[in-house]
Amino acid sequence: MPDHYQLIQQCIDRAVTAEQARGRFRRSLHDTLPSLHRSIHLPQRDAPLHITCFVIRYIQAIPSWLKRLDELCQAGGLNFVPVRELILHSFSEIPERQPHEHGLGSILDEAYLAHRTMEEINDVLHPVCGTPLLPMDPMVANLVVRELLGEALACQLDNLADVLLQRFEPTELDPKRLVSMILHKQRYDDAPGEWPDFARHMQIDLRAPSLPHHMDLSH
Repeated sequence: MPDHYQLIQQCIDRAVTAEQARGRFRRSLHDTLPSLHRSIHLPQRDAPLHITCFVIRYIQAIPSWLKRLDELCQAGGLNFVPVRELILHSFSEIPERQPHEHGLGSILDEAYLAHRTMEEINDVLHPVCGTPLLPMDPMVANLVVRELLGEALACQLDNLADVLLQRFEPTELDPKRLVSMILHKQRYDDAPGEWPDFARHMQIDLRAPSLPHHMDLSH
């Protein structure tokens, strides 16, 4: 793994170790979960543990997923450097000292930015390639994390993801480069287990809120 992805991995490892030692993020969820949108359905038993495990998996996927997207973009002759550098910078800004003060909660916004940016790039390249570049479906996971972050911060991060996308968005792809990127992509399609649906695996899903029985839906 190149040095820049190794740096992100080290930051994530410190945060996970801090959570395993102190459990601060899990404890904080006892106050946060009651305010989550009612469409987010959680397991009834130990919901904070399920959310914590979900967040750890969500964050831990970033280095390998970014690396693969980087490789695919290189194969297609696309400049991924601005995206990579900004995400790397966001993780490197987290202090290394006193890691107990900088656990999962402190890198969740960086993780959301990375996942949202990958989602946007995937959506942009889908029509060009005729198929999603990465076999990922992060919609539910990103919506859950958005709720954990709060609407104001999530909107700021969405705007930043849009700025990154504008720097990245290709006008067109050389046919030979396109073929190279699609062939490179097929290597990842053979390993579906590496692209999990984090939310579903932790029994977290979205459901339409139940309507009050007295409501008249005939009009």
